[in-house]
Amino acid sequence: MKRTAVILVLLAACVLLSGCWSSSPIEDLNMIVGVALDSADETEVEAIFEREGGDYPKRKKISCTYQFVIPQGAGGTPKGAPPSKNFNNMTETGDSIFEAVREFSLRTNRPPIGHHLKIVVIGEELARSTNISELIDFYARDNDLRPSVLLMISGGKARDVLSNSLPGQIPSFVLEDIFNNVDRNSRIWEPLSIAKVVGLLHGKKSFLMQNVIISGKEYKFAGAGVIRGKTGKYIGFLDESELEGMVWVTGKGKGGVLKTYDPDRDKLLTYEINSMSSKIKAKVEGDDISFVVNIKSSGRYAEVFASGGKKLDKAWVEKDEKTLQKQIEKLAQSTVDKMQHELHVDVAGFGNSLHIQYPSVWRKVKEDWDETFSEIPVTYEVKLDLENYGASGITAE
Repeated sequence: MKRTAVILVLLAACVLLSGCWSSSPIEDLNMIVGVALDSADETEVEAIFEREGGDYPKRKKISCTYQFVIPQGAGGTPKGAPPSKNFNNMTETGDSIFEAVREFSLRTNRPPIGHHLKIVVIGEELARSTNISELIDFYARDNDLRPSVLLMISGGKARDVLSNSLPGQIPSFVLEDIFNNVDRNSRIWEPLSIAKVVGLLHGKKSFLMQNVIISGKEYKFAGAGVIRGKTGKYIGFLDESELEGMVWVTGKGKGGVLKTYDPDRDKLLTYEINSMSSKIKAKVEGDDISFVVNIKSSGRYAEVFASGGKKLDKAWVEKDEKTLQKQIEKLAQSTVDKMQHELHVDVAGFGNSLHIQYPSVWRKVKEDWDETFSEIPVTYEVKLDLENYGASGITAE
């Protein structure tokens, strides 16, 4: 009896410890980590395939570039040899993003899998002509893809962004990781996932997408693209300074640098941001709507180009605080002016504040809010606290 029980236990252990029956070796898979979407522009490889008869019925509307990780051999790179390229890009041009993925099954023996997709970059030309909801529909529906996949926009061709990298780097991983520097620079917009964009598009709310540019083999986050809620299309651009102003208006920054010049001393003044917050307050008097943006920040002196080692007395510190406050207000006002008078959209959340504080008023204006917002006065109240002076001998008394 005991012998029979032991045999049954061993058989059960064999079944339970045998591993996943449906697993596949990583070397046999093409792991997708990045996607670039552009207006139709066939590659030379695609053109040759077509001349040789490798074509199928389609309208040439979108060029889909997929970035795959190349599994590294167990032996690694030989000593002294330059780092090998650890990613591969393939482009398919057509009218269906899903069909493009499946078309790769005719070009590689390793089936593409999207479980590890990190980022989707959309070219500006395509974003201007096509509703973003149409471009991300496949990624939002596919159960194999995570809704946390990030979206970005590129002023040039999106596939160029995924084609350039320093040795040993994978472009999709670099782009995802740059967002982690938000505590060091206030010119980085919040990461925008597919899950969040679907909600914004469904609600017809205008929003921003981080813009990325390239130079040689390097990248840079540079400003943000503006997507109009009603059309779901790209309509304009906030440059780096305007995006910095947006971060102050919304209070979404976690750190960074604020730089200005003292007009009296003509000296550079650099402030390191420790914290920032913003509250948009709506005011309604009859049919008149207005907003007050209340911005608060605390931080420290990072640089003071002052000679002689003079101590920072209280009057000096208060003067610098006012100088920095004026710079914040200037940045915020410049950004809001562009939203109202050039782009005619609200991407800072003024409508949300009105909705929360005066819901009955919001119901009257929400249908054409972007245009209504363009005519509403906005004022600013900025409070900055220089609470730390650094470790140098130039300290406050």
